[in-house]
Amino acid sequence: MVKVKLSKTTFENLVKHLVEIEEGKKKLLEEYYPEPSTERNEIEMLIENYIKHVDQLIRNTNKSQTTDNKVPFVTIGSEVEIQDLSDQEVYAYHIVSPFRSSVTEGDISYLSPVGKSLLLKKVGDEIEVKAPGGVFRYKIKSIQLRGGN
Repeated sequence: MVKVKLSKTTFENLVKHLVEIEEGKKKLLEEYYPEPSTERNEIEMLIENYIKHVDQLIRNTNKSQTTDNKVPFVTIGSEVEIQDLSDQEVYAYHIVSPFRSSVTEGDISYLSPVGKSLLLKKVGDEIEVKAPGGVFRYKIKSIQLRGGN
């Protein structure tokens, strides 16, 4: 992985976030997927892969003097702008933990179909989301880290 420049605040937030995800993994699996199942295995693999990528990002960071909150890929806590490829409408979502106590407009769990599809993707990536309403295609326009995972 190439060295990435992150602001000091973004770097510190990612380190804190990684610890929270690692510590909360067992609770999440027990609460949402208490029985062995294919879905539980998929979510466990998703979380493990996510932890690995965020850990690599942290290890390959050069802290810079910038004040922006840009991150190279979608993380939990990211504010993501996506464009619907069918009608070109742009949406902004905040990827959050399912344990979040207060939810505001635009918050989506990383366990939702859209949330799972966005995790670890980069600006310019196109994603396909299979949801109860059909299959939707989006392009990622921007990503930045926001507080309050």
